[in-house]
Amino acid sequence: MKFADVILPLAVPQTYTFGIPIELQADVRIGCRVEVQFGQRKIYSGLVKRIHDDKPEVYSVKPIRSVLDKEPVVTEHQLKFWEWVANYYACTEGDVMNAALPAHLKLVSETYVVLNDDILVDAQSLTDDEFLVLQALEIKRNQLEGK
Repeated sequence: MKFADVILPLAVPQTYTFGIPIELQADVRIGCRVEVQFGQRKIYSGLVKRIHDDKPEVYSVKPIRSVLDKEPVVTEHQLKFWEWVANYYACTEGDVMNAALPAHLKLVSETYVVLNDDILVDAQSLTDDEFLVLQALEIKRNQLEGK
């Protein structure tokens, strides 16, 4: 199994290792954002810093949930610079990532998804995951409206 060290947008002192599911191994690349679960319920977009075969012995590995980019948004040269900045300013790489990445490239579990009633959605054209999200949003809207 392959593993990825991921920089999280948090003030944690290190990167964390996540498993790369077989179906995502071709898509996970250094510098790409990936969606990961950190803690019980928090979802973050982290940045892949390193890909390797070394399974951590200290904690159980959670899988990467999805890959958010087709191409890296940060180069390996930039990642090395971030590491230098973190060491020089005595902060974490997550702090540097938060300062360096534009807000629209960050995903945290406080992201809200709402159904836009002005747009007609062809359910036939959606992927399975997109359809499930649409269905959940419709159920939630109906609950709020008392239907």
